[in-house]
Amino acid sequence: MTDRDLRLVSPGGDRLPPAPAHHNEGKTVAGWTTNWLLIVGAVIVGVGMILPTMTLVYVGGGVIVLALLIGALLKAVGRGQPRRTPAAEPADG
Repeated sequence: MTDRDLRLVSPGGDRLPPAPAHHNEGKTVAGWTTNWLLIVGAVIVGVGMILPTMTLVYVGGGVIVLALLIGALLKAVGRGQPRRTPAAEPADG
């Protein structure tokens, strides 16, 4: 094998793939807050279904809607996952 056989260069030049996503795996203030409030809302709905109390079901549904709104608000103010994706870089070669 020659060195030329191992070269992976296209006629237009190679580009590196975009950088991977941030390595926080979604562990943000917005993510944690939304998750915990959704769990609390689901537990309230569940208790309201076990004890046939529609008031608890509605309160739990309200907590779930509130959790989604708070999560969106926290993401909007910058406490969520960053959206920056760097452009592809030219490969050295």
